[in-house]
Amino acid sequence: MKVSLKGDNWIFKFDKTTISCKITDVNSVYTITFKINDQIVKINTLDLDQTFLSLESFFNSNPISSYR
Repeated sequence: MKVSLKGDNWIFKFDKTTISCKITDVNSVYTITFKINDQIVKINTLDLDQTFLSLESFFNSNPISSYR
């Protein structure tokens, strides 16, 4: 996984999928918001590292083309 910042969006590049997301923090609960296939996905988490490791595992085993 490669991570970069562009403006206020975080860019996460996995093997075959790239997501651009916004991360907000309210009382140590992070909300990750990104768009896939014209659907907005929101994930609430306490542990960003573990959440992105899980997303990496998911996206690497299921390329984005399988969601269409």
